Amino acid sequence: MTTTIWSASLTIQDPAGRATTQNPATTNQDLQTATRDLRDAIRNNVQQEVNAARAEAAARAATAQVGGPAPPTPPTGPRTITIRGRDGTQTITLPPHAFDNTIPQQAVDISIGFFMMVAIIIIGLPLARAFARRMDRRGGTAQVPAEVSSQLANLNQAVDAIALEVERISEGQRFTTRLLSEQRDAARQTLTSGTGR
Repeated sequence: MTTTIWSASLTIQDPAGRATTQNPATTNQDLQTATRDLRDAIRNNVQQEVNAARAEAAARAATAQVGGPAPPTPPTGPRTITIRGRDGTQTITLPPHAFDNTIPQQAVDISIGFFMMVAIIIIGLPLARAFARRMDRRGGTAQVPAEVSSQLANLNQAVDAIALEVERISEGQRFTTRLLSEQRDAARQTLTSGTGR
């Protein structure tokens, strides 16, 4: 594991071009003074830009009265934002496109896909439930007409009657078979006893 400790120092450049470095371990009083200086520098810079814009608008208005409206001048190159203090020292410089508010196309595609998915779920889930309920109602027990149920009852009674008759026939068959076997045994006994005399 690597630990990096950053040490910050404040470099201030005076109008003569000399740079002085201050240690960040400053007191609360120094921080308040630096904050006040920075606020004043920002105010001065904004006021200068406003004055320049007013002067340019006045120049355009004067040109418009003389020869017609002048087209706006495009920027000549990359611009940097410079904030200067009261004494003219430069305190902050930002590159031209430091804070572009562009969103990557992939993030836009993902967000569109997410919201479409949520919309499909919100709309599709109730539709799917309704479709499933409809299928359940159709697949329920079928209603049997009264004619068919009465015919089935008659058929059931007929089958029961046939089963009873078959059982009676089989019982009679067993009885007859038993009588015949008893007669045969009795005839054998009489024959064997008559031949032995």
